[in-house]
Amino acid sequence: MISAPDGVAAGLSALPESDRLLRTGIDGWIRGDERVDAVERLDIYASMYFFRLLDCLAEDFPRVVEAIGRDRFHNLVTDYLLAHPSASPSLRLLGRQLPEFAKAHEIAGEFPYVADLARLDWARVDVFDAPDVPALTREALASLPGDRAGDVRFKLIPGFRLLRLEYDVARIWRTLQEGRADSGRPAGKDDAVITPGCASSTDSRSPQAEDHVHADRARGPRRAPHRSAAVRIWRSGFAVYHRSVKDEEARCLEMIGSGDSLARICQQLAAGRSIARATERVGRILQGWIEDGILAEFALPA
Repeated sequence: MISAPDGVAAGLSALPESDRLLRTGIDGWIRGDERVDAVERLDIYASMYFFRLLDCLAEDFPRVVEAIGRDRFHNLVTDYLLAHPSASPSLRLLGRQLPEFAKAHEIAGEFPYVADLARLDWARVDVFDAPDVPALTREALASLPGDRAGDVRFKLIPGFRLLRLEYDVARIWRTLQEGRADSGRPAGKDDAVITPGCASSTDSRSPQAEDHVHADRARGPRRAPHRSAAVRIWRSGFAVYHRSVKDEEARCLEMIGSGDSLARICQQLAAGRSIARATERVGRILQGWIEDGILAEFALPA
């Protein structure tokens, strides 16, 4: 009854005849008084339940809230919870299906990029809960036998995601961030950092999330160039970062995920380049991955 969209009274009335005991016996298991009867008391709880879920999703999708505004986000979440009600005592995965749901929602008519922005928000929260593993170091890489370097297979840290998007929402993210600076709120660096939201294993809540929850007006653009983009998201310590990457780097990261060897990756980077330029490009990309700590380890086939 607490999830009935039109309130407890309407939900009770809609119950089938087989649930007549529940329809007529509510006063027996919820105590009312002269001020608030049983149905009204349950309605209060139902309202608190919904707003708890709303606040949780607002923490998990802070940039979506900021882009479309609190009222539209409220409507989006209402429709989403009707289609995907919470089915677990844990709220860890409550928003997992929101990006795909937003893509087909009417809000996408106003903000076509909203699903991609939601995917970025969710990926950033998701990597925070990924297991910790040691990142690959330069010293470990230097220990690799030179005659076997081409055979090496890298692994990515669990706290890493690569998104292929229809819209360049990383640019929209930066625009919203710069707007926060103009309004006197703290703006992070280009690779934005978050503290864990509701979907993480901790209940701590960041001041930024509080600001987003109270973003009444839409601050995102109504239109955005329909341009494919790739974004990598990773966690370092307790900070989560994201960065737009060129298609070339995205393909290399996908090759790592598929278990391709370093030799195959080098072939990918060598296309159209001289040996010297290809070697420089490979070194630069590897250095960036190691500095960001997104490589977990490497393996050599027997």
